[in-house]
Amino acid sequence: ALAKRVLPPPVRPAAPAAIQPIKTVSAQSVKLAPGQPSRGVVPVTGVASTNGVAPIKAEEIPSPPAATAPQSLDHRLSGKPLTLDDAIALAFRVQPRLRATLETIQQARGREAISFAAYLPTVGVDYHVGGLKINAGGNGFPVGGSPGSPNFVVLPMLGSVPVGLNGQTGYELADLKLQWLICDFGRRLGQHRQSLIATDIAQLQTQRAFQTVAFDVSNAYFQVLRSRSLRRIAADSVRRAEDDLDVAQKLARGGVVEREKVLRAQVALAQALRGMDIAEEQETVAVAALNLSIGLNVSSATGIVDTTASPPFGEALDECLRLAVANRREFRVAREAVQASQEGSRVARADFAPRIVTRGSLFDYQQSSPRGHFDIALGYIGLEWGLFDGGRRVGELRVADSRIREALAQANSIADTIAFQVTQAYRQLAAARKGIDRTRPAVEQSRETYRLVQARSREGDAIPAELTDAEAALTRAEQDYFNSVYDYLIARARMEYAMGISPTPTTISGKGASRK
Repeated sequence: ALAKRVLPPPVRPAAPAAIQPIKTVSAQSVKLAPGQPSRGVVPVTGVASTNGVAPIKAEEIPSPPAATAPQSLDHRLSGKPLTLDDAIALAFRVQPRLRATLETIQQARGREAISFAAYLPTVGVDYHVGGLKINAGGNGFPVGGSPGSPNFVVLPMLGSVPVGLNGQTGYELADLKLQWLICDFGRRLGQHRQSLIATDIAQLQTQRAFQTVAFDVSNAYFQVLRSRSLRRIAADSVRRAEDDLDVAQKLARGGVVEREKVLRAQVALAQALRGMDIAEEQETVAVAALNLSIGLNVSSATGIVDTTASPPFGEALDECLRLAVANRREFRVAREAVQASQEGSRVARADFAPRIVTRGSLFDYQQSSPRGHFDIALGYIGLEWGLFDGGRRVGELRVADSRIREALAQANSIADTIAFQVTQAYRQLAAARKGIDRTRPAVEQSRETYRLVQARSREGDAIPAELTDAEAALTRAEQDYFNSVYDYLIARARMEYAMGISPTPTTISGKGASRK
């Protein structure tokens, strides 16, 4: 089974491979009229907030279609391209990390049942079948004050038998034992509360694990789209380099330009082809990373739906921090950890108190030949109190008190870390939005510059360096634009993850599941 996860699938689905282009917004579509925002791009408008950080506002843009529940999540068999919500839902089904995390809940519930068992009585039965032979001889011990009574042979710790007792028989022995702890002054109560808290913590950590997988899938998904866009840009660069080389060769044959321009065009084409090779390699690796984040075979040809839509994000930083306080599971985990440590201190203190226990036994002995029996029932309530154990309980109490202080310190550290994560994600989101606005005009400007230089080059008026620089500038502008778009989408997913509102099975399931 492990080998199947490593080896490529024996039969690939008929769906288009992930490295094949899917219809999307190309670099040529980024043509803007003055003052007109590009499709799927949301600029930032500065609005002051109470903490000095401008909230991210958005112009009106067409909203992407609402997410719908897939008819079948097994896209490995159907060959259907995955939307982002489909990829996350599929990861929730097949990701091994999640299955391992879910088992921690079962383990916590098992420990909860173990701790509750201390409140119930324990019952045990011993049953023996066998035979015995007795031969008591010798002088034995006389019984003083009883003339004519037989002497006895004394069995240490067992009793005595009369001298001359000789015989053998079979027997059956049944022993029923009952023990019930009546009171231990809060020790088992503290242990049971600790197990309940541990179950809550396991459930909270599992919910966060689902959000972690959702973010990993979102990040890998947008990385595939990024690498796909960069590959298309590289293909356009190769096409332009081939056109430039063809023009240069024709002009050189006509004696219009010198051979140097042909050589420069050949070098530019080789560099463009090298860039194409690198882009294809990056796309293949990105698809493998997406398969890994979902839990599929890394060699699967997973197809995805392309998109450059940039949903708006209008919350200010202080609102994001409040959402994180309300939704991050780590806050509740930290509180639960402090409570568990406090219960541990109560358990350690209860160890100094006595234990009140009730015990009972029913003893039934049956002798086969000669026939006989011996029955006894015993019941009592006892007090058990350990007075000295070498300082063990004192050490355990010190450890329990130290764990309370440790849990409080870790809670403060978690709060600081979450505040930093939200602040960092917000700054990255704002910077990514600004990057879209700054790189979008450069695409149109670089494209127009390249068109003008190319026109002069066809007439033999442009030097080779001008054409090479214009083509390189256009390629860089297109790469910067699409990098900015996908940086924003990844930053938005990271922002949701930092605030604790990433998808979970309850939020992503069902038709039209909404994502905040």
